[in-house]
Amino acid sequence: MCICVHLWRFGFLVLSLIHLPQADFFDSVEPLDGALEKASSFLFPAPFLCVSLPALLMWQDEFAYALASKGPASYVVALYDKYVYLPAAPRPFTRETLATAFEYMGKVNGPGKGVSRVEGLTEEQRNQAEAWGYAVRPTLTEYLYDKEKIAGVHGDPYRAKRAEINHLVKEEALLLRPYRAGDLKACGELFELWKSQRLPALKGQMGERMLLASQKAHFRLLHQGEDWGAEAWVVFLGDRLAAYTVGLPLSDSTYGIVLEVTDLTVKGLSAYIFVNVCRQLGRSSFINAGDAEGLPHLAESKEHWHPAQRLQAYAADPAGS
Repeated sequence: MCICVHLWRFGFLVLSLIHLPQADFFDSVEPLDGALEKASSFLFPAPFLCVSLPALLMWQDEFAYALASKGPASYVVALYDKYVYLPAAPRPFTRETLATAFEYMGKVNGPGKGVSRVEGLTEEQRNQAEAWGYAVRPTLTEYLYDKEKIAGVHGDPYRAKRAEINHLVKEEALLLRPYRAGDLKACGELFELWKSQRLPALKGQMGERMLLASQKAHFRLLHQGEDWGAEAWVVFLGDRLAAYTVGLPLSDSTYGIVLEVTDLTVKGLSAYIFVNVCRQLGRSSFINAGDAEGLPHLAESKEHWHPAQRLQAYAADPAGS
C-alpha cells in the first residue's frame, strides 16, 4: 500500500492512498500525486492531452494512479475497482517493457480482452506493438490547431468566429486574467449554470454521466492544477465570472487545453477565451484541444476551428486476443 499525505488550501487533510494489487511485482510503487517530479518527467513531453499529468490526476475520485518501476523501466498504472490498466505507454517503450506490462496486468486481471490494455499509444508505437504480435485498436482522436491561426482569427475560415468575438467585445466589458484561489467559489457557481445548460441535450446519453462525474475533476484541477504544471484563466463580464479554462504545456511546441466552461447564453464567449488564451502562449506553435468525448456537438464545434491535424491514439490488447 502507498500513502501520500498533503494539505489542501481549503485547510483539510487529504490522503492519497493506493493499494495496488500484486505490488511486489515491481521494484517500487508510489502514488502518482506523491511523486510529482518523477511523474512530470515520465509524462513530459506528452504525446496526447489525455496522458498529461493534470488530465490524469483530475480524475482521482474515479481512478487511483501509481508510478511503478521495474528495472530501468517506469509504468503509470491506473486502478479502478479491482482491475488495472496502463493509461500511458511504459518508458522506455520496448518489446520487453510492453510484455512486462501485460504480464503484470494478467496477474491482476486474469485473461481476456479489453480489461488489460495499454492506452495512449502513438502511431509509431501502434506499428511497433502490432509487429510484436499485440492487437491494437484506435481509441480517441485529439484535435491539434495552429496557434498563430487561432490567435489571429484572420481570413475567411475564421470569419464567423471573428464576428462573434467582435460583437461580444463591442457589447460587453470583458476582462481575461489568470485564475486566483479566490475565484473557486465563482467557478463552482458557473459550473452549476453550465451544467444546467448542457444537461437537457444529453439526457440518457453517455455525455450526461460524463458531465455529472466531471464536477469534482474540474474543482480538483482548479484547486491543485498549479502543483501539476497546469495554469488557468478566467473571464469576467463586468463583475461576473462567466468563463474559465485550464491548460498546460504538453511539449516544447504544443500547449493543451484541458477544459473550458462558459455561460452558454453569451454568444462568442467560448471563442473569446480560446483565442485570447492562445494569444498568451508565445512559445507554443500548436494547441491541443483534446478529443470530442464521443459527443457529436463537441466534434462539430472542434471542426469549426479548422484543425491542422487530428491525432489518433491507440490501445494495445494482450497478444493473441
